[in-house]
Amino acid sequence: MGLGYFSWLEDASARETAWSSRLRKQVKRGQALFEKLDVVRQKKLRELFDEKVRTEEIKAWYGAPDGDTLFQGTSITSLSVPHVVDEPIPLQNIAHLEECIADAYIESHDSREAAVRTANIENVDRWMSEGLYFGIGIASKIVSQAFGLVAPVKDLVFAVDGVTVDPHEIMNYSPEIRKKYFEVCRERVQCISDFSPNQIEFEQSLAIADISKPKIGIYSENLLLGPISCNEIAATLSKNVTVLIREKTNKRINPRSILIFIYDTDTPFTYHQLAGYYGHSQCPVLPGITLLGSSGTIDAFRWLYIYRCSLVAQKIMKSSLYSEVHRAFMPFVFFGVLVERDAEILIDLNCLGQLRYRGNLSPYIEYSYLLPGLEDQWQNTPRLCVEKELESRLP
Repeated sequence: MGLGYFSWLEDASARETAWSSRLRKQVKRGQALFEKLDVVRQKKLRELFDEKVRTEEIKAWYGAPDGDTLFQGTSITSLSVPHVVDEPIPLQNIAHLEECIADAYIESHDSREAAVRTANIENVDRWMSEGLYFGIGIASKIVSQAFGLVAPVKDLVFAVDGVTVDPHEIMNYSPEIRKKYFEVCRERVQCISDFSPNQIEFEQSLAIADISKPKIGIYSENLLLGPISCNEIAATLSKNVTVLIREKTNKRINPRSILIFIYDTDTPFTYHQLAGYYGHSQCPVLPGITLLGSSGTIDAFRWLYIYRCSLVAQKIMKSSLYSEVHRAFMPFVFFGVLVERDAEILIDLNCLGQLRYRGNLSPYIEYSYLLPGLEDQWQNTPRLCVEKELESRLP
């Protein structure tokens, strides 16, 4: 299916055009600000950003469920509920995944609505009518299964000019070897050809390819390649799943829009190195997990929120071997808020289904977009003098 799956994005709405214009303007503003600042100020803003990253990591730590709890974290990770099945889902295609997500969303909403109503003192009728969950986190290998991104190991591990290329070690080879390897793979590996990947996209797909896979026959002796064009996939999944939920419930559950984000368990360093991000002062790497894609504008759902939710989702899902041993398979995780007001303040529920931008998540774009806000926050913070602070507090 590949690129045809999100062909609807070619007909951009006025709202999407307005977002693209705002994104371009803000990123350029961030770039101009970064170039204007001296190294000391650049480092200060990075320190402020790193403090925010650390905060998200700590919130993820206490936001993951502890046993059979329903509410456990704060704000956007107050409600994190996995969809659990006792057998891996043999996904036939992406439409099958959409059906599975919509059915699971409805079942989870209906089974937990009463408990949420009981826990809240305020009226939650509107919240429940729009859906208990604002977002869904999906592991990359689930998306890869849905698109059939499966290739025999022998088609990916072979000699180029006498050098045996291991796709997981792609950065260890010369540019010449990598280029020839890509050209051969472009002909051999048909499962990803519909996406028309360039060399960097293909190598990033290899970098996060999975050796550990669901115990389903077709994956034996094969590799699951990582998905590409994940922002487009997430936006399309969001649109289609939202429509399915409305249709299946006759609008009893009528979400304004639903966030979809896609992540991978691999550490992000090789993945970002391939794109040129690693070590770049304007491209911070969020450690411990690889963020691949998300629906929703940057204003609708922040980059660091995707990071926190991905960490929580991974802690819940664990690994495919854990799932096999314990017969608990968790293909996706639903996210909801503590109280309705959290969603209205922290999230733009109207724009969670929009296309963020094309391709996969870019730390370059995301950080550049955030920079003006970091600078404003720093500039608007009062400057203190310890002597005055001390004198104001002594008797």
